[in-house]
Amino acid sequence: MEAFDNLAHQIALLCIKPEGGRVRRRTELALATAAGALGELAIQERVSLDGKKVRVHDTRPTEDPLLDIMLQVLADQPDRRPMRILDAARKTYMNQALTELVSNGWATMTPGSGLLGDRYQVLDTERLARIKAMVTAGFHDPVGAPTRESLLAGLVFESQMGRELVPELNWWQRWKAGMALRKRHWVVKAVADVIAARASAAAGAA
Repeated sequence: MEAFDNLAHQIALLCIKPEGGRVRRRTELALATAAGALGELAIQERVSLDGKKVRVHDTRPTEDPLLDIMLQVLADQPDRRPMRILDAARKTYMNQALTELVSNGWATMTPGSGLLGDRYQVLDTERLARIKAMVTAGFHDPVGAPTRESLLAGLVFESQMGRELVPELNWWQRWKAGMALRKRHWVVKAVADVIAARASAAAGAA
């Protein structure tokens, strides 16, 4: 059976630069892949937002290693706010997602040397094209697009890749779509909250 590409895989594929194969925006990608795992569990109705905390409805293994990492974390630490779940994730989901892109045959990886990081080449260009089309759909109809498309578009917006992936929209149109996506999905809002909190902490430290 073909491996299933979840939201974390999809955002990871989008973050591979076509020229040179570097992974761009690693800080945002680490957060977005964690949000992708949480969003995927929400789509599958394994979890939901109950008040201001994430509630787990089904702890059975998903047969997706990346999602099972998130599910185990949530099972061990119930009643956590989405923002805290994502902020604590660090690079766990990014590293797992990138590893699985290679093991699933969707990309290859050339190990880095010295100061140069690992480089990737997307092999499944048809899959990548489908993912980009989903992002476009989410930006063009942030309220009416299917849940997966709108969640993916929201993660792209928060990762600041909208300008590249939907260049036909101007900055104001992208911003309006992004605000609608935050309002529609608690996972996207949680990403925005983490980014805002980190920026505030950095400004305070400076």
